Amino acid sequence: MNSCPAPDPAMRTNPAAPAFPLPRPSRSVLLVAAALLALHLSLAVLSLVRENATIDEVAHLPAGISYWQTGTFKLYHHNPPLVKLAAALPVVLANPEMEPLYQSAAWREEPSSHGNFAQLFAGLNAPRYFELFTLGRLVMPLFSLLGGIVVFAWSSRLFGPRGGLLSLALWCLCPNLLAHGRLVTTDAAATSLGVAATYLFWCYLQRPCLRRAGLAGLLLGVALLTKFSLLLLLGVWPLLWLGHELAQGDRAGRLARWGRGFRHASLVLGLAVLVINAGYLFEGTGRPLGSFDFASASLTRPGVTTRRSANPVLDVAWQHRVNRFRDTWLGSLPAPFPAHFLLGFDEQKIESEALPLVWFNPKADPAARTGYLVYLDGTLRRQGWRSYYLKALLYKLPEGTWGLLVLGLAVALVVRRARLSWSTELALAVVPLTVLLAMTVLTDINLGLRYVLPILPYLYISLGRLAPWAEGAATSVRAIAWSLIGLNGAAVALATFAIHPHYLAYFNRVSGGPARGSEHLIDSNLDWGQDLVGLQRWLERNARGESIGLACFGAINPNIFQTVAPPSSGASASTRAGSSAFHWFLPPVRPGTITPLPGPAAERAGPAPRLAPGLYAVSASLVRGLPGQFHDPAARSWLPAWRTSAH
Repeated sequence: MNSCPAPDPAMRTNPAAPAFPLPRPSRSVLLVAAALLALHLSLAVLSLVRENATIDEVAHLPAGISYWQTGTFKLYHHNPPLVKLAAALPVVLANPEMEPLYQSAAWREEPSSHGNFAQLFAGLNAPRYFELFTLGRLVMPLFSLLGGIVVFAWSSRLFGPRGGLLSLALWCLCPNLLAHGRLVTTDAAATSLGVAATYLFWCYLQRPCLRRAGLAGLLLGVALLTKFSLLLLLGVWPLLWLGHELAQGDRAGRLARWGRGFRHASLVLGLAVLVINAGYLFEGTGRPLGSFDFASASLTRPGVTTRRSANPVLDVAWQHRVNRFRDTWLGSLPAPFPAHFLLGFDEQKIESEALPLVWFNPKADPAARTGYLVYLDGTLRRQGWRSYYLKALLYKLPEGTWGLLVLGLAVALVVRRARLSWSTELALAVVPLTVLLAMTVLTDINLGLRYVLPILPYLYISLGRLAPWAEGAATSVRAIAWSLIGLNGAAVALATFAIHPHYLAYFNRVSGGPARGSEHLIDSNLDWGQDLVGLQRWLERNARGESIGLACFGAINPNIFQTVAPPSSGASASTRAGSSAFHWFLPPVRPGTITPLPGPAAERAGPAPRLAPGLYAVSASLVRGLPGQFHDPAARSWLPAWRTSAH
């Protein structure tokens, strides 16, 4: 088990072998790779200290702190805990004020309210709020560095050192990976750990043995502790194994190989499940399957769950659904996963499935669903688009990346020596295709490019083929080939440097650039509440002492600036008295709620005031009609007031 056998001499011709001679990376190549990773880290760190926490981060970090301090994972189990634990560790060591939170209703109610808990955390720790988030954020680029190392290693193995450097450069200079790789969110970390686990599994396929299977299983478990969408790997990996098996073409030993594959697959799954349970400290493992109060359509049947919830979505769902395993023989079986892993997965399924609108409004169309308001190309609605993620990629990948993708596809189709074996091409294509298909067909969650970030490492690895193709091209073609690669690569670098440090707002020039980005996409693609500190710095320079009207799509109360200076401002909290101040001109709702209060907005807040001339800052997402999580959900009804009266 401690070593892998040497390849069978009869099988020296590896069906997955690359088409190019592969020298080992030299010291100079490794130094260039290290420089690219250092550049990536520098860009991420320099940008993360310039922006405040986004909507999701505001809840992720306090939840992670609660995991370390209480040993329970009940708060915001919407995602697995690894990223939250990693980000929270240095914050816990900084000793934030937490004890009153564990006496609050936000913690004691079931399920706990992560939104209210996050707001209370901000209030208790206001003087250090930005400092604490910076500590947590500084951990996050480490995941992205891991992803870069894997991209370099896999591409180098397939396409040689220059191919590895090309793939790594595209990873390190990707504005979308820089955007999400510095945030206390799960998307970039899941992208990195997902490709790392898949690379280990691909290495296992080249030389199957227990040790490699065990390593792949362990890393699969770690990856599944970052994001539920990586459960897709449980379907992808068998396809990779089957493709590799069929490509070998040796029928004589097939039965023995299949038996070995089954044993190794059992080890992979067993270790992955063990790691997941260990990551949750085995909390609730073995609990009877029928005892869970599930609410998603996938895990329930029609019925009534007698339990009530402070969460309005769960409360409504329980009035119409009951655990599908309850009162069946399956209900008495012990769950092999931790309780909050299953409950978190169930809540994610509710989010992706949405609920029948008729449950909230008996007069509604029976086919209509609730769910997130989603936006694309100027249209806001509650049903997603099949084209959403393709368009998001079209708008938010740099033109240079698109140029290289077109060139890479042409080279792969036309130049035979640039192709890998079909099983290896499958390994690079199946994850992107699966992710894109799943997000397009199986869900209406059209909230941002971040949901398809796992596509990117495989695209960048595949583009590594361009380097050996150019190197081996005929003399008359070689200079043109390198020029095309160099020009497109330079375009990627220029696009990334130009948008620094505001990577979330990146849109390529063909789509209109950041200034016109909201014509196409909003939310986490552009305006995720990340730039209140940027607005505050602008006011300090241009309108010091003035009061500004604010309608913000975000989860941070701007009043925090009365007690703490924004990051990198050079000011102290004591200078706040003479600083600019924010005031709301859209009425807030209850902190932490995600659904409207009863009744129309006008009845709750009175008629919209006619605004006096002055400065008003309105988030792009609100301008396009998206309701703020912590503001009036009917924000659009207030737009005519400030549109016609603000100057």
